[in-house]
Amino acid sequence: MGKLKQEVKVEKINGEQFVVRVACNKGGDKLVSILEVFDELGLNVVQARVSCRHFFSMEAIIGVGQDQKTSDMKDITDAVLKAIDEKQSGEQEML
Repeated sequence: MGKLKQEVKVEKINGEQFVVRVACNKGGDKLVSILEVFDELGLNVVQARVSCRHFFSMEAIIGVGQDQKTSDMKDITDAVLKAIDEKQSGEQEML
């Protein structure tokens, strides 16, 4: 199985809610890292679906919380990509 390019898409759906879609290679604590990023940005997970069958994928609806630090789609995308990158490079170093 080939290496999957990581992908993060963020779309504003209504008011202060976003849909975040993530797809990347399996392994590590990616879900935990992504949830930590949401928390650091002051975003609340309203609903989420996660799959780790052939690769890691997640679709989450997030809302801006009271202690929000950002509601900018680019900031959210960059933070999630950074969390995934750190996990993947950490895994490669362990190999």
